[in-house]
Amino acid sequence: MQQTLYIVRHAHASPADSDRERAVSAKGERQVERLSLGLRGKGLVAPNAIWCSRLARSTQTAELLKQGLDLDAPISEWDGLAPFDSPQSIVDRIQSTESSLMIVGHEPNLSALSSLLLIGNDQFEGIVFMKASILCLTRLSVGQQSTPWQIEWHVYHRLFKS
Repeated sequence: MQQTLYIVRHAHASPADSDRERAVSAKGERQVERLSLGLRGKGLVAPNAIWCSRLARSTQTAELLKQGLDLDAPISEWDGLAPFDSPQSIVDRIQSTESSLMIVGHEPNLSALSSLLLIGNDQFEGIVFMKASILCLTRLSVGQQSTPWQIEWHVYHRLFKS
């Protein structure tokens, strides 16, 4: 069975009194709209579940993508996806499922997460996530056995700007 991960950095956010409360800005809404329009109807994004951090901009980005891409996947908030969290707990959760997932979070956590999945080292941070970008990783998985993760594609909202 192929397992797919869609690793998403949140869209642009407005300033707020606390980092946790920073909401997606009007600019961020336009970023997600462009991303959604560019990917909608192409069959490229089909998660079984959407995991996001507990920070407002991440949750809102997940909701906007769910709506914009017409996804039928539940959204749930998870610890381990905040900007400076260790990605290991999320990797452990990913390894325990065969479901395809969309993971919405923050930098530098997402760079560390993708590096840990791809090369087994969270210090490399070889992939940089622009705001409102999606990295798609896949692997074949059967029970406890799986192939290594590989990059399928990586896009961000500006690719769909007209």
